[in-house]
Amino acid sequence: MQSPRSLVLIGALLGLIPIVLGIVALVTPKWIKILHINFSLLVCGTSNICLKSPRSNITNGLEIAGVAAIAIGVILSVILGMFTKNRWIYLLPQIFLISGPILILIGILLYAKYIIEIERPNSVSLGYSMILMVIACILGFLTAIYYAFVAGSVQHNKHHRYHHTSSNVFFRQTNLF
Repeated sequence: MQSPRSLVLIGALLGLIPIVLGIVALVTPKWIKILHINFSLLVCGTSNICLKSPRSNITNGLEIAGVAAIAIGVILSVILGMFTKNRWIYLLPQIFLISGPILILIGILLYAKYIIEIERPNSVSLGYSMILMVIACILGFLTAIYYAFVAGSVQHNKHHRYHHTSSNVFFRQTNLF
């Protein structure tokens, strides 16, 4: 059985993957390509078009907030996993780890919807930045699930040890009498 601290560190390494993929996806230009035009979330230039509307602010905010929530969840999981024994406090990062990928997914879907509405008559293809963000979303969910199992296994082992110890004491006392 792995120690709880090593499980936390494995989870931290696992959690870095969606964070890095999310940051790379945010700063790269190929989200959706229509003919020879790249639609980008944040990187605007001669070959890239960024949405300039209140709707684009919503998608930008959702994507950035989602990646930030995953990062906060991983950091809190590591800190609380190393220093606290309270099960309820340790479950707090799960809120961030679950809400982050949900925000990312909603942002991706809204972004694709807005682009398709703008360029409906042309052929639309997804760029590698969009695919990276989908992978970050999926891995963020896996990280949240992993930490949920770690939190449950740590508490189960503590309960099992307590129960086992008390039954041994009871057994020894019954043999003495």
